[in-house]
Amino acid sequence: MPTDALAVWATMEAHPGREDAARVFLTEAARRLQAEPGTTSFRAMDLGGGRFAIFNTFTDEDAFKAHVGGEVARWVQESREDLFIEPYAITLCRTFAAKGDVP
Repeated sequence: MPTDALAVWATMEAHPGREDAARVFLTEAARRLQAEPGTTSFRAMDLGGGRFAIFNTFTDEDAFKAHVGGEVARWVQESREDLFIEPYAITLCRTFAAKGDVP
């Protein structure tokens, strides 16, 4: 079993002309997430055409719940409408294999 038990894949589309602000915002999210011990990774990706994705991993369900109820998540939700067209499409996944976790 991988050390990261849960993962989140989320996609979003920036308002036209707000792509650079979205990149700055997602970079700041990565910085703020350094303070969340149960959030083990965060990746922000530019999918092109104003579309972005993020991929987070968490040690366990408690860490995920702490993330969802935490400061960073509140800040993200407060900023969402200004930067992104519609609510994020979020998929919660359970991980079962990862590089470094398999013999």
